[in-house]
Amino acid sequence: MSQKEAEKKAHSVTQSLTHSTGLEVDEKSISADYTKCVGANDEVPEDGRFVLQYGARTPLAGEKHKYAIQKMREHLKEIGYKIQGYQETKGANGSIILDASDPDSGFTLAVDGVPKRDEITLRLATPCLLPPGAKQQRY
Repeated sequence: MSQKEAEKKAHSVTQSLTHSTGLEVDEKSISADYTKCVGANDEVPEDGRFVLQYGARTPLAGEKHKYAIQKMREHLKEIGYKIQGYQETKGANGSIILDASDPDSGFTLAVDGVPKRDEITLRLATPCLLPPGAKQQRY
């Protein structure tokens, strides 16, 4: 998968997720960071392999986070993601955290709601991807 294709898919997933709850991504908050892959023995191939870390935020009043994230959890199940974790903590610094992964693509997704910050953060990461046409370097 190319970097452009990976970013397009990440954008599509975050848009689908926020739209499922009637929310919109703050387009100015979107970030796409590419890093090189690192092997099991700390080797860094020079064949174009990459990992994408994609982030976005959606504004939402803190008292609505729980409902929105629960709705996102249901939507993720509907589109084939496996829920890896869901946690709610209470108190002044309480938060709601949802972790999921797509068994087909290997993409992982984290959704964080911190009610005292009136926004929900979405972070998506790809596995190590080799662009089309690139010859895989062997070790």
